[in-house]
Amino acid sequence: MYAGEITPDGHYVHHSGGPTLERFLGGRGPDDVESGRFWESRVHPEDGADYDAFNLRLLSGEDAEVTYRLLGLDGVTRILWDRARPRRRSDGSTLVHGIVSDITRRREADARLAEVRERFTHLLDVTGEHVYLALAHPGGRIEELFQGPGADRLLGGAEPDPEMTNWEAALHPEDRAAYDAFNAALAEGREADVEYRLAGADGVTRWVHDRAATRRRPDGIFEISGIVSDVTERRRMRAELADAHAALSRVVEAMDDHLYTLRIDSDGAPSTVYRGPNREALFGGPLSGGSAELDRLWESLVHPEDRERRAAAVARLREGDPIELEYRVVGLDGRERTVLDSLRPRTAADGALSYDGVTRDVTERRRLENELHRAHSAAELRARTDELTGASNRRHFAEIVGDALAADPGGCALLLLDADHFKQVNDLHGHVVGDAVLVELARRLAAGLRPTDTLARWGGEEFAVLLRGVGSDEELDRLAQRLRSTVARMPVNADGVSIRLTVSIGAARAGSALKDLDALVEAADCCLYVAKRQGRDRVSLVPDLVDTDTPAGDSDAVHLARALAATAARREGEPEAHAEQVATLATQTAERMALPVGVVERCTLGGWLHDVGKVAVPDLILAKPGPLDDAEWAVMRTHPIVGEEIVARVGSLSGAAAAVRHHHERFDGSGYPDGRAGDAIPIEARIIAAADAYAAMTSNRAYSPALPPREAAQELRSSCGSHLDPSVVAALLDVLGFGERTALRVA
Repeated sequence: MYAGEITPDGHYVHHSGGPTLERFLGGRGPDDVESGRFWESRVHPEDGADYDAFNLRLLSGEDAEVTYRLLGLDGVTRILWDRARPRRRSDGSTLVHGIVSDITRRREADARLAEVRERFTHLLDVTGEHVYLALAHPGGRIEELFQGPGADRLLGGAEPDPEMTNWEAALHPEDRAAYDAFNAALAEGREADVEYRLAGADGVTRWVHDRAATRRRPDGIFEISGIVSDVTERRRMRAELADAHAALSRVVEAMDDHLYTLRIDSDGAPSTVYRGPNREALFGGPLSGGSAELDRLWESLVHPEDRERRAAAVARLREGDPIELEYRVVGLDGRERTVLDSLRPRTAADGALSYDGVTRDVTERRRLENELHRAHSAAELRARTDELTGASNRRHFAEIVGDALAADPGGCALLLLDADHFKQVNDLHGHVVGDAVLVELARRLAAGLRPTDTLARWGGEEFAVLLRGVGSDEELDRLAQRLRSTVARMPVNADGVSIRLTVSIGAARAGSALKDLDALVEAADCCLYVAKRQGRDRVSLVPDLVDTDTPAGDSDAVHLARALAATAARREGEPEAHAEQVATLATQTAERMALPVGVVERCTLGGWLHDVGKVAVPDLILAKPGPLDDAEWAVMRTHPIVGEEIVARVGSLSGAAAAVRHHHERFDGSGYPDGRAGDAIPIEARIIAAADAYAAMTSNRAYSPALPPREAAQELRSSCGSHLDPSVVAALLDVLGFGERTALRVA
């Protein structure tokens, strides 16, 4: 409380006041300054005009109030509410009685409450859901008490109203019964949910999911808490997924292959528990009888020369390993066919071992492959020089080696040289750069040879060298090491790309056991295999006596995976080369990590199939030229689950289903669809994730240009421990040539 007067010029002169005013000032004012003047001097400059207007109103005889800030002597700024009443005295002066309240904390609380309300409303708006609070009156009438944001979006722009007039008007007539039943359940105090359509003011009909819970109030009326979600896209996605599943089923039914399932009995004998279509085409005639009779009939049709090999494969079924076997059958129509059996094991729910298999007629393919091989051989015979590198071709080289062995069988030696990791040069930089690298490799090899030596391009990135006058293994190793050093001495510059080029060399000297070219090639190839297996960029004169098999070509499972990947790529508008690059890098990374053969195979198949689930993603999302919004991302994130379901339905591919499902998991657990982390993510999925990331970064996308390989490699390093498995990244960088031990090693 205070009392004072207002001077004619509008200033306040203090007469009396309690100790509270000193508390507002944060201390006692100076004695030599009139207290009213000092109070006015502490009013915040920005509030001075309001304070002056307050005094002028009092001076004019009006009651007045004002809110202003006061700068305290203690450094604290307080918000005050000042209200006063004037009284004109007989001498013409104006006496004022007033009260000042400190409302600082109330203002702060109001501000915090307003901020909380704004954040809550914003949070509801961001979720895209419409929340509401209502009362269910006896008789079924619903009265809305609160509506969050989002209702206008569901109504297509129409304003929601407490009486729900707009909502009721938008309800699709065909869904009225379901909607009324939903409200009736709520009126009875039961939780309920329903899906119905709303015809929006914008002309769009939306499907919504309305779900609510109830709580009985003391007055017996039920209070309803509900949330309404737009499920239009989800319903459309479900329909598209069902169409995709149906399409895949039709594809399987339309295949020319025979699908079947075997169950391995306790004694190790297989029995057929499922047979698909297309059996008659393989048998060469109509069939009758039970499963056991058909199995015996098939065994009788196997070509006599292949029966023992097939029986050995059947005996291996009890071991639970994948099996692929090609053999001939003589059908009921007398026609000989070549078939390929591919079987993949799985453990049934009861613990029994089962196999999912496919039998494919590959007769025509084998005929075409044989014809192609013969045509290739004939074309090779017509030329003596390799067109690209200028080195001798194999035919000419064979003639030279034959003559040299006849003239000096004890002084000849053969080198087989293979450009390390050459496939990545083509994958990363294109075939133009790859061809330039091969030309430069041939030039360096030729420059490092003696006049009596002969260079030939043996095939692809592999070269052969005939050395004459080699008297010892020590001399052979010295000559081979010189060639290896010549190649690796400096990077190859091709089309603006600097590539470190190295070769692995297998070497063999002619002798009593190695008298012709075939024997020399076989021995040198075994040594070359050792050089590669020991880390490449080295020479080996010691053959591998344990396992000299070369890697097999693509399996039928890979062919099928490629076909499905091509279908998904065309659907997405992406090049098929992306899936191929991911499959290649994933395979090489798994091999680099020395993982088991089965894991390597799952990496290959998973690399091809990782995006096959995008067949269920709508075109508008796949073809969107810019980044996706939250709703579109929610749809896009379903593609690993869809992909798993598709892959799991095809027996020869089902082993890769886990890799397809989890390739978007992150090492720190922040990925999708299951939020797995660390070793809980299958190793093949972790490998495919890293390969996919690198392939995506180095490819041009609608919303981002391709990164140079070195920058992409740095991005991989930055993602270690968060998105990607550090051990996988280390192996992939070694494969790419960006490991810590090499500056650039992509060849």
